[in-house]
Amino acid sequence: MKSEAIKEVQVTPEELDKILKTVDRRQMPMCQKDKLAICGTADTLKAAPFGNKDFEIWAVAQCTTYPVFKRADLLFEMHTEGYWSDPPVLERINASNLPIVMHEQDKRVEQSIRYPIEEISKYRKYHTTSITYMLAWAYHSFVKTGKPKNVAMFGVHMEAREEYTEQRPCCEYWLGRMEGAGQSVAMNGGALLVSSGLYGYENYDPIAWKIRQRIAGLQLGQKERARQELAAQLQKHEQIGAQKEAEYWLRLAQRGELLNKEST
Repeated sequence: MKSEAIKEVQVTPEELDKILKTVDRRQMPMCQKDKLAICGTADTLKAAPFGNKDFEIWAVAQCTTYPVFKRADLLFEMHTEGYWSDPPVLERINASNLPIVMHEQDKRVEQSIRYPIEEISKYRKYHTTSITYMLAWAYHSFVKTGKPKNVAMFGVHMEAREEYTEQRPCCEYWLGRMEGAGQSVAMNGGALLVSSGLYGYENYDPIAWKIRQRIAGLQLGQKERARQELAAQLQKHEQIGAQKEAEYWLRLAQRGELLNKEST
């Protein structure tokens, strides 16, 4: 059978660029190891297992600015373009020479990987921090491949007010899903999965009870003081209004206009 000659196809640079944009050249990788360390920027980042090759390490991109940071297999930059396109941030991201997960692949970041938000959103559309995107992908990877079996958190404390009220509950939701799926999760410092005691099972301590009563009393005192300050502010503004009204009538009286108004 006579073979057909291969025809050479001419493609312009513009057409080639268009074709490449439609190809997902870098897929989001699943975790390759049984042990995964997820790293944030809080103090316990220095305790991460950088020297232990049994661990795969995922870190938020800002970790690369910390002297204690030694290595990562995957970085996550889940902020919007308005943040990472700032020249100093963009330079720092590219200088890492590490694969970096972002909203979209971008030619300005050669190692960029698109986060598969559509796939992750099938579980639940609930994310309040970059860390939860990392946890959700670790969970998805385990569901699909059985890895990572063990997940440890370093530099993720969630103790600040904003983190406590908005980010901590979301992180704990995904950690709960991970444990429910059979993954083990380990915290290294911080407030995640930590409470002051096991409600209803704590040992009764008279001193602790008195301290709690004292705290409750102080809180009530603060609320009462705030109420008094608000009432004082309202009274102050009422007095300022009355003063301005009196000053108005005083000016009329000084100009002799008050008598004229009364006579009419």
